[in-house]
Amino acid sequence: MIEYPEVVHLATQMQETVLEREITGVEIAADRPKFMFVNENLNAYPERLVDTRITSVHPAGMQLICRLDSGQILLIGDLFGRLTYCAADDVLPKKAHAILTFEDDARLVVTIQAWGGFQVLTREELSQHPHAGDQGPSPLNDELTLDRFNDILDNRGDWSRKPIKAFMVHAGNIAGIGNGYLQDILFRAKLNPKRKVPSLCLEERERLYDAMRETIHQGIAGKGRDTEKDLFGVPGSFIPRMDRRAKGQPCPNCGTAIEKISYLGGSCYICPSCQPNP
Repeated sequence: MIEYPEVVHLATQMQETVLEREITGVEIAADRPKFMFVNENLNAYPERLVDTRITSVHPAGMQLICRLDSGQILLIGDLFGRLTYCAADDVLPKKAHAILTFEDDARLVVTIQAWGGFQVLTREELSQHPHAGDQGPSPLNDELTLDRFNDILDNRGDWSRKPIKAFMVHAGNIAGIGNGYLQDILFRAKLNPKRKVPSLCLEERERLYDAMRETIHQGIAGKGRDTEKDLFGVPGSFIPRMDRRAKGQPCPNCGTAIEKISYLGGSCYICPSCQPNP
């Protein structure tokens, strides 16, 4: 699933390839996946996209906010899949669940592997969107100081009493971190994913904050993880320390074998020595 570093890179590439180019066609596949989130009225796509131009693309958590010259927004996000740019003569991906065609016959193709959104919205609809409408700050937002981070940890109601894994991947708290980058963040911070937010001391909170920013900075510098691909099919160069490839390997800090655990609906990779179970 693409997370904030991948979204940042895709936004940059879209700014370089599709800005100010007239949209001449849009297709939504009839056999799209069950969890592809689209407009309820499929007629909205040609009515609201054709003859418009994308004027800006901004990363927001796990969402690409594409602003149109009509004042509306094309929202592409929460994407467990691929976003591909195809020139006029390029062969489309085998699975193409949404296709935008531009004036030179280039296409932007959305392929959903599990879930993802492709919606055209008004500003009001965006503000009320269940995922994009009420997001917390992105991990590197200038306003997300350590003090602000601590305030979020303390004042998010029920979320402030949950395990740190659940807290960190909830977009309403911090937008853009999924299970992929979280593994490295928690490893750097020497925190077990089962730790409850109230149990974190000030020094552990600072470690978590620094680990989050360092990991996300490195992910952006690498143009995303090596398991995700950009608009042109090129994988990123950021190699996570903690993913399925780490299982059974020695911890780079202490040499203990990395373990895989299942927790809160997903796999976690931890060093049992550096990240002791609470």
